Amino acid sequence: MTKVPTGGQRGPMWSGADGASAERTRLAWRRTALASTAVVLLTVRLATRDSFTVLGAIAVAAALLLWLAQMWLTQQRIHAIDRHEPTEVMRALPA
Repeated sequence: MTKVPTGGQRGPMWSGADGASAERTRLAWRRTALASTAVVLLTVRLATRDSFTVLGAIAVAAALLLWLAQMWLTQQRIHAIDRHEPTEVMRALPA
């Protein structure tokens, strides 16, 4: 049986489907990975369009390094969702 949020009223975004939240989160991480891949490909294309310079090589290396970090984070989060493990998310700003 699904649990009704506090107050006994179902909000407009509450679907009542078990696992739907995890599936939406997994799909959001997949979309993020796809978007970061597109950014890296556009960065490589821009850096190598006219000529391959040292600055272009640095930009490509930085983009690839950030892309690898994003892919690693995406995989870690998706595996945590599959194992039903809560992940700690640090706050960006102090409370």
